[in-house]
Amino acid sequence: MTDAAKHTRRAFLQAAATTVALGGCGVHMNAPDKTPLHATPAACAKRYSGQSTVSLVSCESYEEDIFKLLKANLVDLGLPSLKGKTVVLKPNMVEFRPERPLTTAAALLTAAAELVDYLGARKVIVGEGPGHFRDTDYLLDATGIGAACAKLGVPFVDLNLDELEKVENCDGLTRMKHFYLPKTICTADAVISLPKLKTHHWVGMTASMKNMFGTVPGRKYGWPKNILHWLDISSAIIDLVHLVRPSFAIVDAVISMEGDGPINGIAKKSNFIAIGADLAAVDATCARAMAINPSDLPYLRLAGEAVGNIDIADIQLLGTPLEKLRRCFALPVTFSSLSHSSQTQSI
Repeated sequence: MTDAAKHTRRAFLQAAATTVALGGCGVHMNAPDKTPLHATPAACAKRYSGQSTVSLVSCESYEEDIFKLLKANLVDLGLPSLKGKTVVLKPNMVEFRPERPLTTAAALLTAAAELVDYLGARKVIVGEGPGHFRDTDYLLDATGIGAACAKLGVPFVDLNLDELEKVENCDGLTRMKHFYLPKTICTADAVISLPKLKTHHWVGMTASMKNMFGTVPGRKYGWPKNILHWLDISSAIIDLVHLVRPSFAIVDAVISMEGDGPINGIAKKSNFIAIGADLAAVDATCARAMAINPSDLPYLRLAGEAVGNIDIADIQLLGTPLEKLRRCFALPVTFSSLSHSSQTQSI
């Protein structure tokens, strides 16, 4: 092989390695697309109807009795009944780095399992399809989620490796006419989203809706499931919310992530948990708690058309006042053009 050929091949391999490293949850080098997205009439027909309710629960640390805090904040929240149902709890377990708050805390997962049991669930399953690490056993051990499942006596299902079911996406916003989803998700009576609140360089921030990417099986779509990012990430988020149909969300924002999220950011104490049945309203409320205007984020604008309410006038907030929880989060470089909204009711 000539020196020129070796140089060309080396450059190609380096570029390919960089592409892999930056794919999926890696650094997105392009600025966010400002092109307005609009939902189809069929997608809008699936929107949450009426006023939404979100409860903001103050929580200073994971040492608190989180189940007790959640139970005390159920009044007037209007969560759907779980009586006699098989419920899948879907935490965020994308990767593990001990110095960074990447995953849903095991304490929050434990409290959620106790809560759905209190609400009458017949069977509880924990399911996740990690987007980066393929060694799920390692992640279960490192994050404490495996120990929590064992203590609770609930099974864990690796959604990356679960049996698959073909689900039609006839009214979807992406060009994907169908998805292959894990059987555990498709056969569950209810799915509960348990995300970690983080900034995100593809979509600005990630909470209950983006968490549904972990239901897409790696055995079919690979790691880190780049097709969902490349097709138009906002549309893919909405499609998955419509297909999985989470019953409600419990957002771990006791310790959140700011900066270069969702992997390389740093810890941010935000000291709350958000709960609600309208995932668009939950995520919009979390954005406001980060001093981000939800309308500045394309996926949340789209969710406001096709999932639920993002306007503050259409969301009843319970629990701790939002003004007491709001913190300015450092944003990813890809969203550096966004200025934090003034900390008023207008956001």
